[in-house]
Amino acid sequence: MEEVKLDVVTLARMALDAAGKAGATQAEAFAVRSVTKSVYVDDTRIKICEEKEDQGIAMRAMKGKRLAQVSSTAVFENDAVACAKVATLLAERSPSSRTYDHFPMPSPATLPPGPWDARIESAEALDLIDLVKATIGAAADRGVKVPRGVLRVATIESNIFNTNGVDVSQRSTLMYANYDAMAEGASPGEGVISSNSPWLKDYAPETLGERLAEQALSARDAKSLDAPMRGTVMISPWEMGQMLATSIMPAVSAESVHKKRSPWAGMEGGQVASEKLTIVDDPSDSRGLLSAAYDDEGVPTTVKSVIDKGVLSSYLYDSYNSSVERKAPSGNGMRRRPQDAQYLFKSSLACAPVNMVVSPGRRSPEDIISSMEEGVVVERFAFPTVSPYTGAFSLEVRSAYIVRNGSPAGQIKHALITGNLFDGLKSIVEVGNDATITGDVILPSIAFDGFEVVGSR
Repeated sequence: MEEVKLDVVTLARMALDAAGKAGATQAEAFAVRSVTKSVYVDDTRIKICEEKEDQGIAMRAMKGKRLAQVSSTAVFENDAVACAKVATLLAERSPSSRTYDHFPMPSPATLPPGPWDARIESAEALDLIDLVKATIGAAADRGVKVPRGVLRVATIESNIFNTNGVDVSQRSTLMYANYDAMAEGASPGEGVISSNSPWLKDYAPETLGERLAEQALSARDAKSLDAPMRGTVMISPWEMGQMLATSIMPAVSAESVHKKRSPWAGMEGGQVASEKLTIVDDPSDSRGLLSAAYDDEGVPTTVKSVIDKGVLSSYLYDSYNSSVERKAPSGNGMRRRPQDAQYLFKSSLACAPVNMVVSPGRRSPEDIISSMEEGVVVERFAFPTVSPYTGAFSLEVRSAYIVRNGSPAGQIKHALITGNLFDGLKSIVEVGNDATITGDVILPSIAFDGFEVVGSR
């Protein structure tokens, strides 16, 4: 007899039932279905337009205080039952937790549902192709090629059920785009730009193409830095967002604190940054790609102060790490990702912000630059990551320019910017007003003192 394909909610309920029959004392199912539509640019042309659908289950089972997780694509009843049985078997063989003895209990939401864009839901391939063509065309009008790129939109429907009665269904949308540009010449110039939002209206094709071209044309005339320099370094939102995601996010995670990996362990209520820095975790913000009424364990989310005028306000807790301190979870058990919707059921649960928002300042980046005596404005790093343990970094510059006496004084290449971000947070010169969505961080440009710019000569 041919197996019948089932919807993911039905499969999740079957998995819970199967876990109980297999001997689990408690069980939880994170069930998700996503539809992703993508347009890819390769060698300056649109080469691939595809639509992918996936659905699956992440199953957590407990036997007493022993916990295990198994994930699987789930289409048929046997998929769900097998996932539940294996999770229960692994729980029997897992070490016992000292503090964690139950999955979250049901609790009503206090925040609104996350953003859902009907335009993304109904987007057709031709709609996306037209947007990509407009971006490529805007760059081409300025003599710049776009050799690689992607525009991706997705819908995500997630469900969390557990044997304690949690029954949560949520949905969200995302748009992500990334393009490389090339301006030909004796010394070719590169441009890289990204866009990320839960709303397709935030994709501005002509503006992206123009900015791509501007970056590439400026970089074509870039010079190597003659000597090391110290001065103000202003970092653009996209690069800054990734730097904060690899430093502050782990630092405020209760998991990092408990494992003594956070440099801010034991510093709650202490000064960790300049008074110019304020950060909240705001799951109610409609700009947030992961904003939602519940986290991915079914715990209601809340708006939480993380850093208030430089003072560390609180750590973030999922249900497991909250049990260590015998606190209530703060709604920060996360599986979903801001730039990719595929195979989310494979993601391990992480103790992380839902939507980290850096409060903007009053001055525009241009105004901040006009007051810089000497410094560098970084538009792109090759790979902007920071050590989550020490804050140290040494980042290769892909697009940046020198500022002298308040004015741009030439594009630079083959440079490194080095420093310590945790120290740098205490030496913030200015926070801009150009708030930008960069994955699960919304922030403006930030200018620092104390970083070193090292050239290749």
